[in-house]
Amino acid sequence: MLKGFLDRITTPLGFTVSWGKKRSLPYKGAEVSRLNYDWIVSPITADAAIRQGGIRLRARARDLARNNSHIKQFLSLLAANVIGPKGIRLQAQVKNNNKELLKPINDKIEAAWIDWSFRPTTDKRGTLKKLSRLLIKTLAKDGEVFVRMVRGFEGNKYLFALQPIDASQIDYEFNRPARPGHNEIRLGIEVDAWGAAVAYHIATTIEPDNLMRRFERIPADKIIHIYDPEEINQTRGVTWLNSVMLPIKMLEGYAEAELVAARTAAAKMGFIQSKSGEEGEFVAPGPEEESAEPVETELEASPGVIEQLPPGLEFQAWDPTHPTSAFSEFMKGQLRMMASGLHTSYNALASDLEGVNFSSLRSGLLIERDIWKTIQDWWSDEFLSIVYAKWLEAALLSGALVLDSRDFKKFLAVKWLPRGWPWVDPLKDVQANILAVQNGLSSRTELLAEKGADIEDVLTDIKHENELAESMGISITASAAKPSASPDKESETEPDDEGRTVKPNGQGAVAGNHGG
Repeated sequence: MLKGFLDRITTPLGFTVSWGKKRSLPYKGAEVSRLNYDWIVSPITADAAIRQGGIRLRARARDLARNNSHIKQFLSLLAANVIGPKGIRLQAQVKNNNKELLKPINDKIEAAWIDWSFRPTTDKRGTLKKLSRLLIKTLAKDGEVFVRMVRGFEGNKYLFALQPIDASQIDYEFNRPARPGHNEIRLGIEVDAWGAAVAYHIATTIEPDNLMRRFERIPADKIIHIYDPEEINQTRGVTWLNSVMLPIKMLEGYAEAELVAARTAAAKMGFIQSKSGEEGEFVAPGPEEESAEPVETELEASPGVIEQLPPGLEFQAWDPTHPTSAFSEFMKGQLRMMASGLHTSYNALASDLEGVNFSSLRSGLLIERDIWKTIQDWWSDEFLSIVYAKWLEAALLSGALVLDSRDFKKFLAVKWLPRGWPWVDPLKDVQANILAVQNGLSSRTELLAEKGADIEDVLTDIKHENELAESMGISITASAAKPSASPDKESETEPDDEGRTVKPNGQGAVAGNHGG
C-alpha cells in the first residue's frame, strides 16, 4: 500500500503524477518520471502569463539593470552597437521620373531632419540619438517601449514632438471583455475584433501605487508601441532578461559570498582556547577577597600587529581558503550560458579577453554583429520610419519645410544608415572587398554602408582632399591598378626563372615547359 502511494501523488494543482511505471510517449519531453515530476506547467496564453507575473518580472529586470554589473554591460553594448555614437542617420532618396536622385530636395529634407532631431522630445532634454539609446535599453529591460507622437506641439517650429511613456502607466490589470458598442481591453490596450490596437489607456500619474489613478484614452495612431512578440496573439512585451534573470541573481549572491569570505580569510581570524582545556569563560586573576568576573577576550584584526594573550590562553588560527580554485572557471561557465541567453558574446559581456586567439575572437564578433544588424534593421522599421513619416507630414503642413509639393508621400523614400564596424582583419577584408568590386560581386555603396558610411560623403571628402592637395602643389591621388594581361596575347607573357611562361602580374602560368 505504501509502495502504491509513493508511485502516485496528486499535486496541489490537482494533477496526478505517477512514476511507478514509466510511460512511453511519442515525444520524450512529455514523459513523466521521477526525474521531472515537479515540472508542472499549464498551457496558458502569453497574455495570461504576462498578467500573472508581468509586474514582478519588470520590477526585477529594472533592479538588475540598476545594480548588476553584467546587465549594465549588456545594456551598454546594446545601445553602443545598435544606435552607435552617431545614431542611425537619415539619407533621403527622393528621385525624379528618370530615377535620378534629386540632390537639392534630399539635402533640404536631411537638413530639416537634423535640425528637428536636436530637440525632438516634449521635455527638450536631449537629442534623437540620446532618446534612441534610452529607448533601446528600456526595450531590453522592460520588454517594450511606448512613445507618444504629439502633433501641434508648439515647442518647435515643426509642430511635432515625441513623448516617451513609462510602461507601468499602461496597467496590466486594466482588462475588459468585448461587448456591444465597446471593444475588448487587454492589459491596458484596447483592441478591435481582429486584435489590432485601437487605443491605449494610459495612466495620468506615473506612480503605480496611487489608488486614485485616472486613465486617458489615446488613439493608437498617436502611439508607437515597440516589442518583440514571442507567441501568437501576444499583446504586451516581456523583458529580454527573463531567461537569465534567476541565474544571474544567484551568481551575484555567490560572487558576493566569495568576496566576503576572501576578505575574512585575509584578516587575522581565529579562536582563543584555554591551554588546560577547561570549559567556561576566562576569569582574570586577582586578590581572593575580590570577586572574580569573566573577562571577554578578543583580538582586533589589524595588519602588522602582534598581540600577547593573557596567561593560560592560546590562539587557535582559523584559515578559510577563499576564493576556491574552481571559482574562476565556474564564473566563466555561468557567464557563457548567460551570454547565450542575451545573444551576445561572452568576451564582451564579461570583459574577458584572456586566452582569446584571433580566429575565435573574429568568429564571435561576426556572429554578434549579425544580431546587432538585425536589431538595427528592426529598429529602423518599427521606430524611425514611423517617426519620419509623421514628422514629415507635420513639417510640411507647418511650413517649416518647404518642398515642391505638400503631398508628403512623395518624399517618404529614405534609407537609414546605422553604425558600422571596423574590419576584424583589415588587410584580408580590404583585399576581399576589392576583388568583390572588381568582379562585379558587390558595389562600393554596399561595402561602405556595411561600415556605416555614405558613398556620397566619402566621394565628396575625396574630392575636397584632392582639390586642397592640388592647391598646395601636392599629389595624393592613388595610382590606378594596372589591368590584368589578356590571355590571348602571347607577347604579354614572360618566362620565369625556371623556364615557365607566366603572366607579368604573376597570376598563374599560361604555358610552360614541365620537363621530361
